[in-house]
Amino acid sequence: MAQQNLPQKVLVVDDDQAVVRTIEDLLSKLGIKVEKATSLETALYLFNQQRFDVALIEMEFDPLEGLVMVQKWRHHEILEKQCTGFIMMTGNKNTQSGNPGLTRELGDLETIGKPFGIPQILPLLARALVAKKRALAYLETKNKVLAYYTKSGDFDKAFAMLQKQLPSLGERGLSMLQELYDKSGRHDDALALLDKRIAKDPNNIALLNSKGGKLLKLGRYNEAKKILLKADELAPQNIDRINELAAVHMNLKEGEDAVKRLKELVELSPEDPELKFTLFGKLYDHGLDEHAIQFGKDAAEPSEIVRHYNNKGVLLAKEGSSELALRDYTRALMFFPKFRDNYRIHFNIALAHLHQKTELSCVEAMKHLKQCLELHPEFDKAKTLLETAEKFLEQSKKVGGPKRAG
Repeated sequence: MAQQNLPQKVLVVDDDQAVVRTIEDLLSKLGIKVEKATSLETALYLFNQQRFDVALIEMEFDPLEGLVMVQKWRHHEILEKQCTGFIMMTGNKNTQSGNPGLTRELGDLETIGKPFGIPQILPLLARALVAKKRALAYLETKNKVLAYYTKSGDFDKAFAMLQKQLPSLGERGLSMLQELYDKSGRHDDALALLDKRIAKDPNNIALLNSKGGKLLKLGRYNEAKKILLKADELAPQNIDRINELAAVHMNLKEGEDAVKRLKELVELSPEDPELKFTLFGKLYDHGLDEHAIQFGKDAAEPSEIVRHYNNKGVLLAKEGSSELALRDYTRALMFFPKFRDNYRIHFNIALAHLHQKTELSCVEAMKHLKQCLELHPEFDKAKTLLETAEKFLEQSKKVGGPKRAG
């Protein structure tokens, strides 16, 4: 059994199997239970299925760098997992290699060069466990204060609750106070507190990032852009900041810059192949259709686009969201309009229109069925549906006026 000041269970993530075995043997001598991951899939699975006090992660892990993995795991839906202690391993004795700015910004990260022995890793394991307990206590306090305010709406009482904790929480307490200000709509107070903290520590990337995100929420896009770009230069690969920069660029209609940021997000999410479609949608929603289309052509194969939007549209239609289904079907056709497999999209657009059972929707359905058959002349379902639509339209015209069927 591990000593009381050491973690009971540790996850080791490194794509070198020999290194992982060596670390397992080393930690086992300390009575620590070890789970090993030499692939991204295994690492994600183990972290989701089990609970670890500390994770040791190779800084240059392929295909997802260690600092990126830390960010994703700190956003886990389970509170305790968000607070896991992290030790970053580097392939050499220079523990400042990689992305030192982001390492400092993320905070509470221990770093060690490989190879290492018990004397080197022992104090880091103890500090990482302390960091976990400290982070867990902070989040529990923050959630308690914010939950109280959400339920009661009593800012003064919530503020008093927080004030009692400020001496022990230090800078974390000020961050918590900012969140309370934000939640209560006291945006000027939140910005004033941020400016006061930045004046004392002008190169604090986390504070700059907080101010940029705050300005973004207030719609002060140009101000947010300036601050977020400065922070990004100092510490690239911060996923939250990249998302915020993408949002800034989209709101300022800076399509090329927005796409650049969105492509970064795709590169940093190899475990989520569907993410790019969400990002296409954001560009569409901001009126950047041409950039969405080009991004799609760069990031996905035609068959992948048809499959995604077709499946999503069918699901939306089944849920009764026919308008959203039609929106997604139409978006799919914009990427590769002449692609043969688009016959599926045209067919489902026709089904959605026919569901409305009006002459106008019938005419629109027939147009798409004809396009479907141009791409796939032997598609019998489309032939049958076209005949049905033609009969309905003919009967409606005989009765006279735009009628609904049924």
